[in-house]
Amino acid sequence: MYLGPRDHRSVSRIRILRRAIRPLAVVILAVTAVTAISAQQQTKNVILITLDGARTQEIFGGLDEEIFRSTNKSFQKTATYKRFSAATAKERREKLMPFFWKTLLVSYGSIAGDRELNSSVQTTNKLFFSYPGYSEMLTGQAHDDVIKSNSHPQNPYPSVLDFLQKKLKLDKDQVADFSSWDAFERISTNSPGKFVINAGYMAYDSTDKEIAGLSRAQFETLPAWNGARFDYYTFRFALAHMRKFHPRVIHIGFDETDDWAHEKNYERLLQTLNMTDGFLKELWELVQTDPTYKGRTSFIITTDHGRGKTIADWHDHGADVAEAQNIWMAFFSPDVKLRGEWKDAETIYLNQVPATLCRYLNLDYSDQNPKAGKPIEQLFAE
Repeated sequence: MYLGPRDHRSVSRIRILRRAIRPLAVVILAVTAVTAISAQQQTKNVILITLDGARTQEIFGGLDEEIFRSTNKSFQKTATYKRFSAATAKERREKLMPFFWKTLLVSYGSIAGDRELNSSVQTTNKLFFSYPGYSEMLTGQAHDDVIKSNSHPQNPYPSVLDFLQKKLKLDKDQVADFSSWDAFERISTNSPGKFVINAGYMAYDSTDKEIAGLSRAQFETLPAWNGARFDYYTFRFALAHMRKFHPRVIHIGFDETDDWAHEKNYERLLQTLNMTDGFLKELWELVQTDPTYKGRTSFIITTDHGRGKTIADWHDHGADVAEAQNIWMAFFSPDVKLRGEWKDAETIYLNQVPATLCRYLNLDYSDQNPKAGKPIEQLFAE
């Protein structure tokens, strides 16, 4: 069929129009996909909880009779032994941390790090003590060449708390770190004063008479160690802050699991793990009843380092205790389907915590630190 000049011009316009529409269609599809993902994403808040130096052995196996015996020859007569002993590791851990094992991990989340099930979680730092561990956990990268001591001054590297405050445009009270160890004043940020940090023996101002009383009492109830208050105060202040200010990002750092281990007081260590389980239950109940948090909050619960595995070194950790590299990590999120214990899984690492917290919120932590560990992909696989 003959096409005149006018017809040729019409065909050319159609071709040009098609070429212009194609990239626009791709953009529209991409925007639609991102919008759909965002609409499905329920997480608006993230909570990081740490149990300093809590061993995998107690988390997955409960009371260890050999270690208890080594610290107390009459251990079988104690109320603690009678309360937490049982025939199997599963029974012992469920007695020690009943809410964690029988409710959270059954209905709401998963845990990695049981090497008997071929699941491993490790630090990437090789120092295996607290400041390097927490810095790795909060910045996404080990810096063994720089951070070599628990006495290291202000962290020179920005943390995931800094990143989320900036990215989400949150005010000072909307990001918080409540920790028993005073070093978190130095660890949690490279820019002190931008968000709430209440760590160690630090007053917490409150109009609530009970909380105000606890703030005073922390200075009058001194533990056997320096630099860290009892976890009860840390927990009460954190909950009070959550009820009043509803922070979208919060770290709650418990310390007594490490303190009692260093004191070689295994009985108190067991009691502390059980007490912390009670804290988790109370925190979960708050999250499930507060409209700001209910169905919109994701958690990571983990530790900064492991410890030795024998009666000679169960209380110790550091570069000369290789077992201390092995840790555990638990996840609870309305956006993650995994439940129970991880099995036959690839090793995950402490440096993946920041990127995973950000992934819960559909944010990319590599915008701040391209060298940081990546999000834990097993959590987000379809």
